[in-house]
Amino acid sequence: MMKAFVPAKVLQSRLHMRAFMQFADKFGLVYFGYVDQRSDDHRLIRGLTLSANHRDNHYCIGDYDGYDIMLVERVDTLKFPGKPAKQHDWIIMTFDLHTSRDIPHTFLGLHTYSETFYAHLFTKFSHLSRAPLGTFGAYSSAFVNRYAIYTEPAHALEIERLLSPEITSTIANDFGSLTVEITDGCLYLYAEHQRPTTAFLERMLKHGLWLSKALDERIKQI
Repeated sequence: MMKAFVPAKVLQSRLHMRAFMQFADKFGLVYFGYVDQRSDDHRLIRGLTLSANHRDNHYCIGDYDGYDIMLVERVDTLKFPGKPAKQHDWIIMTFDLHTSRDIPHTFLGLHTYSETFYAHLFTKFSHLSRAPLGTFGAYSSAFVNRYAIYTEPAHALEIERLLSPEITSTIANDFGSLTVEITDGCLYLYAEHQRPTTAFLERMLKHGLWLSKALDERIKQI
């Protein structure tokens, strides 16, 4: 007897759902699945990937180890004149920082991100520019060869003090292809991943908690 054919897209969606639900269950988050960004029934995950056309799936929310956490799979197609359209499949995990200090908008971006992504980013956030590094100490080649720090020029020195060579070295060595945004008192971790697993989400949680704690502690010292 022939088994019913399941389209690859449906199978992939089921695997994603299983990974997110297992993760939520393990760490005490509430799983909501698809959420409409135009609805007021949930707290919207904002940040640099927010757009009028994105789709949010596998939305989870809760707290763990003292931090309020949100998680979502966000799909969007970025378009920019003169650049090829590029579909992005983001996994986004956010952490509400404890500090009451206002940290300027900052993005740690990979050099490997597409031209379309950066063209879109700098049009949307024209205040961001690449921060020069090395004022207070040398940054590891592992970090500068993979990442750049983007922030408002007026706050570049403040962000360089916050994102010290020690912190950024750990990011370069441990974070793999994750990127980081800090805005509105919240830390965002981004991964472009088309086959997320529970183990991968656990690694994101581990790295996000470490960086949140490091930033909350570091900002007390500067």
